[in-house]
Amino acid sequence: MTTKTAIIIGNGTSRKSVNLKQLSSSSKTYGCNALYRDFPELDYLVAIDEAMITIIKNVDFSETNTSVIIPPENERWEHSEYNPQRRRSNAGMCAMTEAIRHGSQMLYCLGFDFVLDGKQSIDNIYSGTPHYDQPYASNESDNFYRVKYLQWFANQNSNVTFVMIIPDTAPVSKYIAELGKLRNVIFIRTSTFLKKLKSVEE
Repeated sequence: MTTKTAIIIGNGTSRKSVNLKQLSSSSKTYGCNALYRDFPELDYLVAIDEAMITIIKNVDFSETNTSVIIPPENERWEHSEYNPQRRRSNAGMCAMTEAIRHGSQMLYCLGFDFVLDGKQSIDNIYSGTPHYDQPYASNESDNFYRVKYLQWFANQNSNVTFVMIIPDTAPVSKYIAELGKLRNVIFIRTSTFLKKLKSVEE
């Protein structure tokens, strides 16, 4: 991994098999919402929902190197060129945007489970904790819109490679097949990603 590589960490349960502390020395890390609870070593923490922002503002980051990014309200929605009605975006997409702004040209995306099938596609590591209950919980119908927006976003950033990390045992869903048609979207298994991390450390 190079200095132009970033790791974007979502909070889907598929990331449970990855020791996040392994990530701190390889590339800049961009995390979403409550990630700081498990990974205080991350470089950038991104949040867009007011309830989560309020929680984060009461957290002491003084003993970490974490920079908190709260995108302006206008950037918390889908881009108007994509959708004039502008559905609410998500912290993961905003984290990708920040990494690209910082010059990253390869994004390894971990814990973005909306590309998977079934219940796992909407499970969240922090379910049941503050801000992770209704009405904030996702439902499977949201996955369609998230995938479509990611397709558009990847096309808009054709010079960036999006490497989506999926569980070793996950079947190829219709969303994986659809996104895989894009030249700059790649899917790799978690074990392959971990081997890449190991080779960097060595």
